[in-house]
Amino acid sequence: MKKPCLDCGRPSDVARCYTCQQQHELRRYANGKRDHYAGDYRKRAAQVRATAWRCWICGGRERPGDPWQADHVDPGNPQSELRAAHRSCNIRRSNQK
Repeated sequence: MKKPCLDCGRPSDVARCYTCQQQHELRRYANGKRDHYAGDYRKRAAQVRATAWRCWICGGRERPGDPWQADHVDPGNPQSELRAAHRSCNIRRSNQK
């Protein structure tokens, strides 16, 4: 079932439609590399995504079109524990604890 895009409201299979997702990523990475994802983050995130089977936010299992993301348990803390979350759940949660 299609839901409205988070930015423009057009029906989409994922949180943001293709056009809005591209614009979002351009804004997000406008200043270059995101410094708070330094150290072993990439390795830890890859491991979390590879072993994901349940979303820690909603408790759901894998969903087609909604890939796994490594989510910080404590937002804003680059060294906090990472857990698997659906992209849509992670976006909805944003920087909230």
